[in-house]
Amino acid sequence: MSAESSKSNPPLQALLPINFLIIGGGIAGLACALALRRVGHRVTVLERTDKVTARGDGGVRLPPNLTKILFHWGLKDILMKKASITKRLIFMRYETGERLGEHVWDEEMLKETRGVFMMLTHSELYDILYDAATGLGAQVRYNANAVELDPAEELVRLDTGEELSADVLIGADGGFGVCRAAILGNGVRGKGTGLAVYDTIVPSSSLPEYAEEIREWHGQFVAFGNRHAIVAYPIHGIEDIAFQFYAPDNEHEGKYGSNPTVDVLSVVDGISPQLAVVAKVARKAVRVSIQEHPDLEDWVHPHGRLVIIGEAAHPFPPSTIQGTAMAIEDGAVLAKLFSHLSEERQIESFLYAFQELRQERANTVRHGEFASVMYMTADGERATTRDENMRRKAAAGRNVLDGERDCDAASKWEEYRVIFGYDCEDEADDWWVQWGMLRERALDRESIHASSVPSLLDLYPMMSSVQVTSTDGE
Repeated sequence: MSAESSKSNPPLQALLPINFLIIGGGIAGLACALALRRVGHRVTVLERTDKVTARGDGGVRLPPNLTKILFHWGLKDILMKKASITKRLIFMRYETGERLGEHVWDEEMLKETRGVFMMLTHSELYDILYDAATGLGAQVRYNANAVELDPAEELVRLDTGEELSADVLIGADGGFGVCRAAILGNGVRGKGTGLAVYDTIVPSSSLPEYAEEIREWHGQFVAFGNRHAIVAYPIHGIEDIAFQFYAPDNEHEGKYGSNPTVDVLSVVDGISPQLAVVAKVARKAVRVSIQEHPDLEDWVHPHGRLVIIGEAAHPFPPSTIQGTAMAIEDGAVLAKLFSHLSEERQIESFLYAFQELRQERANTVRHGEFASVMYMTADGERATTRDENMRRKAAAGRNVLDGERDCDAASKWEEYRVIFGYDCEDEADDWWVQWGMLRERALDRESIHASSVPSLLDLYPMMSSVQVTSTDGE
């Protein structure tokens, strides 16, 4: 089905509906709940905070590999009403305001991906997923703080002492939650990078000329600096502009969900006068430390039906493009696999199939997003080379992210095509056709063969009626 369709066909319904308990009611948890309800499973979501806190604030970018999923789920109409569509990236120099060039998204590439590049607020995306999931019958419980897990018994204990169980536990409670800790068996801290993101919103009315430029650009802009960077894009149409300021940071506790307490002017050392205007009118920012986590070997608990998704499985640098996309891809793949559930014995194999399908994809994209952060905030010779290359391409009328040679440009296009054009639900369907169905057929053949061979108990009455003649003639 084309991702451009605003309505989705009814998905395959699982022959054996089971109970899922999702720990974490953020974007990852709600998207997973929606996906599982679409295929007929029963879902309860536990969110440790209240709904207002869980909705969050700030902006979020939805790349084509994500929007195609949401379109397929029948959410295109509401997204088109809420979101802005980006067509280009504008690059500037953080310290001087110099415009380095632009990159216009290739129309043919976007057409091939079957998605579009959207921008909206975290709270708007949250509400869209919440309404869709609960509209299909998902139960969402707020102020339900899970403090202990027993994966072997598929049991969750809340801080109130209440115990809940399900056929499968899904950990969607982020990089600091109890589910990642249960998989690791130890603490969940990552390694500090010395950088943080300061996430905030600037009313367009405070920057009328600047807001008009963004409207004309139909997109977002990035400012490169020495150990600093800015990413900005319009939300609420053009009413507000989401800003993420990257700056040095030696602390390790800041995360989404924290209160906005940071004065942006205090962290924008060396900023150009024209960009400093933005910092002066910005609201208080939420500081989110950028930590680097090692790839996990296991996403499935070895002694129980607990699987982790989203940031719990693969923590992304905050505010990067693909973090939200990978979390929603996780839920889409898990649901696609469990749409084929017909017997309880399949549960474990589907969980490990999910891990097999998702690990390499998510980890590869995550490493790329870390590289992008370092690229934006590079200093010294690396930054000089980056900026000179962009200036030269811009002067030649080229997209500044194109490769240096034809083969490099093709390679760069291929990189975007692979990431944006990836269809996670198709991948899950392919796994079922190539491996899942074959395994089921093999098991059916073994079952038929076993049932056709008489057991010793079946043969015993026949054996007892046979008269055995001794060779001695007795």
